[in-house]
Amino acid sequence: MTEIGLKIVRLLSTTAIVSLLLCLGGCGADPESIEEKLFDRTDLRQADLSGLDLSGAELNQSDLRGANLQDADLRNAYLISAWLRGADLTGVKLRGADLTGADLSGAIFTGADLSETTLWGAKMSEAVLTESDLTKADLTCADLTDADLTGAEMTNARLFRTDLSGATMVDVYLIGGNFVGAHMSWADMSNSYLNRGQFSRAEFYGTDLSGADLTDADFSRAYMMRAELSGANLNWALLAYADLTEAKLIGSSLRGTKLPYADLTGADLSGADLTDADFTAVRLVKANLTNARMGRAYLQGLDLRNVDLSGAYLKNANLDRIYLTNANLSGADLREVTFTTVEMTGADLSGANLENVRYDQFTLLSLSKTKMNGTVMGDDLERDLESLNQ
Repeated sequence: MTEIGLKIVRLLSTTAIVSLLLCLGGCGADPESIEEKLFDRTDLRQADLSGLDLSGAELNQSDLRGANLQDADLRNAYLISAWLRGADLTGVKLRGADLTGADLSGAIFTGADLSETTLWGAKMSEAVLTESDLTKADLTCADLTDADLTGAEMTNARLFRTDLSGATMVDVYLIGGNFVGAHMSWADMSNSYLNRGQFSRAEFYGTDLSGADLTDADFSRAYMMRAELSGANLNWALLAYADLTEAKLIGSSLRGTKLPYADLTGADLSGADLTDADFTAVRLVKANLTNARMGRAYLQGLDLRNVDLSGAYLKNANLDRIYLTNANLSGADLREVTFTTVEMTGADLSGANLENVRYDQFTLLSLSKTKMNGTVMGDDLERDLESLNQ
């Protein structure tokens, strides 16, 4: 082909090139491969490329808006800063592809293979990624606002500073993901598997994490105000300095969870399992701890004045320098609890069980100023209280 002919071909749209190739193929010609006819900055708007083998293709800054790429093979392809807004990529194979800075807003990726794909800074708002595979994908700084990731596989995906605000992530499988500094406010992440994830300084304002598996996850300094965590599994998680103001943790499991300096002001922990949890300097003003299980928990330096702990299970817990003034501990199980410098004046201990408790003189004095109608206690405590009234 002459040099002039090559220039003419390059001016044609790729859609016309594909049609020409099909024609030549039917006439018995020997055309070059389709891959060699595709190049950077190609205009492929509304093109039908479904089922084609485009692996390794270089389509950087190409315009594929509204294109049909169903079941196409784009493994290891280069689509840096490409436009795929509204494109149909159902079942597409993009493993190892580079889509850095690409515009994928509203694109459909149902059942697509995006494993090990680079999506750094990609625009993916309102994209549909249901049942897609994003294993080890790099979504650093990507925009996934209002995207649908229902049932997606995202194990070891990198979502550093990714914006997932309002996204749907129900039943997502994402073990060991990196969400440091990510934005997930108002997202629906219910019933997802997110254990061992890194969520430090991530934003979860009003996020639905109910029923989610967050075992051994790191939420240190995360912002989780008004988050829905009812029924979630937070066993052995780290919530140091996390803000859980008015969060709902009804019936959640926090066994062995570390919460030093966390803010749980107004949080609802009713029925939660807090066995072996570390509550060092946690803020629990106006929190609801009714029927919470806090056996062997370590509570240090807490202000629990007026807090509702009725029916709570605190057997073998360690309470060190705690304010329980006017707290409701009616019906609480306090057997074998160790009280060290605990202020309990005005607390309601009606029907509580105080058998075999250990206490210092300061705590004993405050215990004498509590409500003890029907309280069960050992002989030693009863005798010590009587001696104070003599």
